[in-house]
Amino acid sequence: MTSFYWIKESLPGLLPSLWMVGGVGLPWALAALSTRQWHSRALVAALALALGPAWLTAWMLILDVMGAQLDTRLLTAEWILSGSIIIAIAGAVIAWRKRRRFFASHRPQQPPLAGDEKLIVAMIVIAVAIRWIHTAFWPFTVYDALWVYGSQARLYFLEGMIPHDIGYYPQFVQLQFTYVQVMIGAINDYAARMVIPLMHIGSILAAYLLGARLINRRVGFITAALWSLHPYVGQWAFRGDLEIPLAFTLTMAALFFLSAWRGENEYKERRANAILAGLMLGIALFTKPTAGAFIWGILLLLAAELIMSRFDARRWLPRFKLASWTGLACLPMGLFWYARNLLLGHEAITLPKAVWLTRALRNGDYLAPLLAVVLIGCLAIVLRHRLQRREVATVGIGIALLVAGVLASNAALFPARVDPPASYLRAEEALGIVLGLTLIALGLRERLKRPVSQQTAPLLCTSLWALLLAAPYFVTFYFSYSYHYRLGFAILPLLCLPSAIGLGTILNRDRIQAWSAGIRRAYHVVLILVCVPGMVAVATNVDWTSIWLLRGELKDDFKKYEVFNPSLMQVVLELQDYLRESERDPVVLAPGEERLPFFFPQMEIIDAAATSLDELEALGATHLIYGAKAREAYLAQGVIPEESQLIAALGRHDLFETVKAHYDGFFSYELHEVGDMRSRHRLPEKFGVDGQPLVENIFGDRLQVHARGAFPAHIHKTTPITLQLTWQALQALDRDYQFVLQVLEGEGGAAAQEWRLLPSAHRHGNYATSHWQVGEIVNDRQILRLASDTRRSNDYDYVFALGVWDPQEQRFLPLVVDGVPAGEFLQLPGTHKLRS
Repeated sequence: MTSFYWIKESLPGLLPSLWMVGGVGLPWALAALSTRQWHSRALVAALALALGPAWLTAWMLILDVMGAQLDTRLLTAEWILSGSIIIAIAGAVIAWRKRRRFFASHRPQQPPLAGDEKLIVAMIVIAVAIRWIHTAFWPFTVYDALWVYGSQARLYFLEGMIPHDIGYYPQFVQLQFTYVQVMIGAINDYAARMVIPLMHIGSILAAYLLGARLINRRVGFITAALWSLHPYVGQWAFRGDLEIPLAFTLTMAALFFLSAWRGENEYKERRANAILAGLMLGIALFTKPTAGAFIWGILLLLAAELIMSRFDARRWLPRFKLASWTGLACLPMGLFWYARNLLLGHEAITLPKAVWLTRALRNGDYLAPLLAVVLIGCLAIVLRHRLQRREVATVGIGIALLVAGVLASNAALFPARVDPPASYLRAEEALGIVLGLTLIALGLRERLKRPVSQQTAPLLCTSLWALLLAAPYFVTFYFSYSYHYRLGFAILPLLCLPSAIGLGTILNRDRIQAWSAGIRRAYHVVLILVCVPGMVAVATNVDWTSIWLLRGELKDDFKKYEVFNPSLMQVVLELQDYLRESERDPVVLAPGEERLPFFFPQMEIIDAAATSLDELEALGATHLIYGAKAREAYLAQGVIPEESQLIAALGRHDLFETVKAHYDGFFSYELHEVGDMRSRHRLPEKFGVDGQPLVENIFGDRLQVHARGAFPAHIHKTTPITLQLTWQALQALDRDYQFVLQVLEGEGGAAAQEWRLLPSAHRHGNYATSHWQVGEIVNDRQILRLASDTRRSNDYDYVFALGVWDPQEQRFLPLVVDGVPAGEFLQLPGTHKLRS
């Protein structure tokens, strides 16, 4: 079992989190809702979970902007708390003035929960409890949380402001993490993460309300279960990523907008719902800019309504006005961050790098929610109507084609389809899906022609509206960002709603009540078995082979970070050692590295794809990190890193010491400590006086070499031969020369063995002569071994000779020693005995 220090670390975060939701959010939830809506505790709670963080983070952003103007750090506990108290009092006053209407109204009566509904609620509660425990157990570990959300929260706490150079992601989640740490006065990931379960609970309530308020309570429970008990949602519930908060706010926006759109209430209440939808959309935009696709969903609904109303402006205009209210209401919260970026000279919205678009999988797996809608819809029709044998066959063939088309690109079934472009849905698979849908429609056409009942029409309309509202987001996700399933979470509750409506129709209370007790028990067992994976997914690794809380080695933060970031943590460990042992503050050149600042928020970490040693020297770097992320950064700038002078020079032991190299299967990291870069322009004293060489050994007027011979004097079969050469480029070199070393059977004798030397070779290449600068001193150490078949004799002493081969001219460069031509090879000092 692991230790329980994480419980103590997490507890300080509860009070600030509860104040944010209960103290700030609850009064404003009551103020924003009508008194009739107060009777829905779930609605009040969900709105409190959204508005509390929204007002608090908006106030913090205002403080930051004011502080920037006054050159004062205002993100302090005193300023944040005083503002939140004023905000809370304002909301409480508005709510207090409405209280009499609440007491004068009557709460609608609901029938008792059915057995399966109680079971669903119990399983959701258990799942939330397990996820809360694991949220408390883990610090921030996933890539984006280390890169942005957790890292920025630490930085804001230390700086007391949002640095002006930050302008990428909006700040709804990061500022919540910052708020908790500011209020407790310490960097504490565990405490900061206590807001994560609140956002997750909010998303579950939003999914429930989406079904309950648009259809009925039973559909609400099923929608909440489909969302919250999805195994993938369980795996990401504790990570601290944006997608679940985004799903929460967008689902709330969809709930209020569709409530306004349906037109069942008087226009004043519909307008209020439209405004609340806009407010929720604004919070979603303050979470992530992809929420803007919801606006396209609204426009799509307006276009559909215009067509359905046959371009009758009088029928269409009321809904257009509602959409306008939503648009206007989203602006203050939705545009604040982007306006701030423009004022500071940033892009309003920084889109992901184009390379991510090429990684979208675009496979059939992401069509699964839509496939479920079709299958459940078919099942509902089949159970409601008696189909003829021909119709059953047609529908069956259509379903088979549909399922086959979707599964054909599944990587688990077909491993060769795991990566794009092989993962893309192929034309024949898409044709199979279309043909399958066509056959299903043909098989059910007689049933679909019948008039829709008054009970069924609202269900179909709500399903259609939900799908249309989600369609632009889904299309954007599928074609551009489907490289990870979590990026589709934002619309998953909306996509689950039609399935929940279908399941609510098939498994209605009356039908289940008519079953025998034995069948009901079996149904409950099946329901539990279906939901268990989603309940416990958070507790295990993705392979379901390890239970986190039972892993005794996860006894401290470092071990937990290392589970998900093994290579990175080796670099972190070495830099921490350097900080303890060195008086100099490290300056780290880390091209493309985004997670390191989480561990060192105020360290000078330079994300620049430097290509030359001069650039490295100008930056004053003490360390260089090279690996998979750095390579991506170079390639993004059109530079092949191995062809750059800087990366080619990593084998120069006089300039770089490889402190750590690690590869974890996904990321590779090399940490190099940078030596004295000035030594590149300084001739070692043993070879010269005042920079002038004692002996001039010049090849072809362009390369000068200094050497003291090979070591050792007596060389056995397994003896490593050490050769230290010091080169100097006398002019610009436009080609890669080859250094040829021969061991000769005495002076002027035959060559017993020959080597082609690569200067300063390393795993990524070598410091080829085309990289050498004029006047640069290049110290090159070679470790060589004799071949097993090399001739050995005691008759003579062996000597080493060095030449320079020009592969372009296919000749050796002529050698001049102290101004006198000396052939092509330089005999190195010393003689050697070769022993067998």
